Amino acid sequence: MTTRSKNRRNIPLIVYCSQTDNTRRVAEAMASPLAAECVAVEQLKEHQLRGRPLVGLGSGVYWLRLERRIIELADRLPAGCRVFVFSTSGWRGQVMADFFQAELIKHLQRREVELLGAWHCPGQDRNFLFKWLQISRGRPNEDDLRSAREFVAVFQNR
Repeated sequence: MTTRSKNRRNIPLIVYCSQTDNTRRVAEAMASPLAAECVAVEQLKEHQLRGRPLVGLGSGVYWLRLERRIIELADRLPAGCRVFVFSTSGWRGQVMADFFQAELIKHLQRREVELLGAWHCPGQDRNFLFKWLQISRGRPNEDDLRSAREFVAVFQNR
């Protein structure tokens, strides 16, 4: 193992799935205060999960669900890992956010991981059926990205 890979293990990791860039933008905003490595789920290598002090899992909502690869990733996290989840969707409101995140949180609760919290914000809906409605147009905006940074900032020293 190289010194570089040893050092990488002490860095928080944020894994996201973003088909429309909404969730990617949030993931990058969250990575900033944590000095975290940010990786798209399709580029993630299994060895990148080992030894991480903190892992964030994020996804946009597609057809009323989080991306399957993020949910499956929850089942592969190492025991003892500290985890937070986040999502974006065209739908607003905490009730819908809780509904979208429930499956991922259930998977995490079955593992020996510490779930630190969950965060959600609207993202402009670009689904071809709803695009013309301009649901959550202009989201996530700067206020949303600031809220994302504030959400993760408390995990820095935990």
